[in-house]
Amino acid sequence: MYRTRGTHFVLAFLAVILLPVFLGAAELPDYKKYTGPIKPGVVITKANWDTYLPELQKLLPPAKLKYMSGGIREGLVTMPIVKTTYNLSTKGQMEATRKYAGTARVGADNQLTNWTAGFPFPEPKNAQEVVWNCNPTISRTSAHDDLLFYSWFGLFKGTNYEKHFLWDLFVRKYRGRTDIPPLGDMKDFTENGVAFKESFLVHTPNEVKGFIQLRIRYWDLNKLDEVYAYIPALRRLRRLTGSDNNDPILGSDVVFDDFEVWRQKLDSRMKVRVLEHRDYLVPKTYVGMENKPAYDYKKTGPYVQVEWELRPQWVLEIMINDPDYVYSKRVVYVDAVPLDQGGCYLLYWGEQYDQKGRLFKANGQLAPSASKEGFKNLFNWLYMNCLTDHYTVMDGYPTYVKGFRETIPLKEEEAFSIKGLLKRAR
Repeated sequence: MYRTRGTHFVLAFLAVILLPVFLGAAELPDYKKYTGPIKPGVVITKANWDTYLPELQKLLPPAKLKYMSGGIREGLVTMPIVKTTYNLSTKGQMEATRKYAGTARVGADNQLTNWTAGFPFPEPKNAQEVVWNCNPTISRTSAHDDLLFYSWFGLFKGTNYEKHFLWDLFVRKYRGRTDIPPLGDMKDFTENGVAFKESFLVHTPNEVKGFIQLRIRYWDLNKLDEVYAYIPALRRLRRLTGSDNNDPILGSDVVFDDFEVWRQKLDSRMKVRVLEHRDYLVPKTYVGMENKPAYDYKKTGPYVQVEWELRPQWVLEIMINDPDYVYSKRVVYVDAVPLDQGGCYLLYWGEQYDQKGRLFKANGQLAPSASKEGFKNLFNWLYMNCLTDHYTVMDGYPTYVKGFRETIPLKEEEAFSIKGLLKRAR
């Protein structure tokens, strides 16, 4: 009897300790290929939207379906379906991924160990590995080693234009650099544990010209970001903490953690699982500045005319488990094309739920961009408030498709210091 009770105690103890690992480490669901009538050559328009609606409900996330319904029904854009195209990631990133494949591990606290560079898990086996392949701290294809992005940032109520901003966005990784010198780990990581820095500088309109925000993210999952903002009207530098980081940027539909779908830091409280693995419609990736889709907000409002393709996605649920955070969970749509076939773990779309469980906000790619060398980012991006039908559209370009040699690598003192950014603002 005592032995049986002891066995039950041990089993119960192990279940409590290992359950979080098992929840995150469940096998990925089988891939379900779409075989319906929406295929290359089909063009979805105002005239046939209702005919294709049952199929579109299978191929678009809920918020994306709502958004596209407005643009199609108003006749502002169409959805031409084209053959899926594939382009590999950069040479350095692919080489690092092959070299270090099989070494990285994820612990029960979500911490990544034994990672050096490249995608940690080229053939992911569970949700935690998918999360780290698309994680904003180290693996994000679209941020890469150094990034300078020029942006027009327009706000809309429905299809009605309200105002816009012009700003520059800078990003630098300090660990696991694979393509842009200096390669490997930089001094700020080895000595201070900095994983990446990001800053942006507003040029227009005049009432906020010179507004600057600088974020420093640390490798330690449980060490909070340092966030600073220079407010020109006050001529003061403020350190942002707590709920400040959840506030919308300049009255838009965006909080900093929504950049590129998911910029929120992964931490030990989060629980993740893959809900589905199937085909979705996503905007085609446009290679080269010469192929950037034309956009005129006066004609199409918050909608951009692009071509669409079918790609497999992992539908990844991220439970945040922080009652003080603006969202209770995120559902993100991650590119699931195998890496050696032109996949990149790009985040195409994300939906954020408030603490009451309501679908609150969503954002994602309107026109992904790429260079011939494999650098990936965006040309157009959408942020939407699902409760108010308010939209923010980002239209711009990263310098790796124009002016790469003149701007990259970034100069630390100019891009990631308040003093240097202020000088640039003048």
